[in-house]
Amino acid sequence: MTKLRAVTIAHAGKGNAGHALHRTFTDSAEVEMVALSDPDPAGRAKLSGECGARASYADYREMLAREKPDIVVIGRHYYDDARVEQFLAAVQSGAKGVFLEKPVAAWPDQAHRMLAAADAKGVAVALAHRSREHPTLHAVKRRADAGEWGPLMHVKGQGKGDQRTGTVDLLVLGTHVLDAMLFMLGANPVSCWGTVLVDGRAATRADATESPTYGAGRMAGNRLTAEYQFPNGVIGTYESLPVGDGAAGTEYLGADFYFQQAIVSTRGLPLGEFHVFPRGGIFPQADLGSWLRIPVEGWVPEPRPVDRKSQAWRDYASATIAFSNQVIGAELVQWIRTGAPSPRVSTIQHGVTIVEMIAGPQRAHLEGRRVDFPLKDRRNPWMD
Repeated sequence: MTKLRAVTIAHAGKGNAGHALHRTFTDSAEVEMVALSDPDPAGRAKLSGECGARASYADYREMLAREKPDIVVIGRHYYDDARVEQFLAAVQSGAKGVFLEKPVAAWPDQAHRMLAAADAKGVAVALAHRSREHPTLHAVKRRADAGEWGPLMHVKGQGKGDQRTGTVDLLVLGTHVLDAMLFMLGANPVSCWGTVLVDGRAATRADATESPTYGAGRMAGNRLTAEYQFPNGVIGTYESLPVGDGAAGTEYLGADFYFQQAIVSTRGLPLGEFHVFPRGGIFPQADLGSWLRIPVEGWVPEPRPVDRKSQAWRDYASATIAFSNQVIGAELVQWIRTGAPSPRVSTIQHGVTIVEMIAGPQRAHLEGRRVDFPLKDRRNPWMD
């Protein structure tokens, strides 16, 4: 079978290559990473060497025109209009598939423009959401769908609690949790509510400033609570607030699924920590049982390092992210070959819904009312 040709659009000065997406196909038997673009010479040389690209370009448009790739990896971890243009150029290049760093875009108007372009060309687009590609999350869903724990009542998601708390957290980290929420519920929310605070008071548009780290435009808020209503009556929430000194890390990022007869906790994707508490509520009574770890199978080999501050742990986490990329990349290849995505792929359709779930609570807060999905006003709500 002929190998597919892949290229990477990176940007060393604006988010490097986004969680090592450029190395997604380094060991693939079906895909060859033939080229990489980056306007920075040093970054271009470094990233090209890491992924084994035989050619490199300063201009991604020149690369797309000359290489005519089957797959375009967009690893730019920066969400400005230039990233949208990179995506549109990739779709127009004749590529069959795109592997895109999360989220799709900063705001729904951008995301819907990207979705329309991909749909018009029939391009398969997979997102690096790092959630539904994990086999243990699928095992949890199978047990839930079989009714093992009774009906699902509530989903509670939360961020890492680091220096990015608030609206930035929901944009950059909430994508993982919201995708897991959509996967487990198998439905999109119908409406949402939100509260955004700045140092304990209600945020206003006057508080909004340009996001310096991710290029998402004007935003405000260092604490956020979002509530989503799903069509089956389940309520999903996402909360972002400071936790300690902000160094807690991935053990806080995740979602807890409250069933009538149990609570299932999912944490630290893509590393994956899954636990079940055998009751529908947590009370300080010895006879209620204790948390049980759900084995992580079909993933990066265990045991993992214990010391989360050690170099061994950082190496393990890096290897896990690389493995996650490879899994998603392989699923994208099969999508291109067969014409249909598997349940392990977070598609651009999922991604657009998530971008609306990111913007919706912010608009609800600013307008002082619950807002319905799909959003009627898709603009950045802090710009009104």
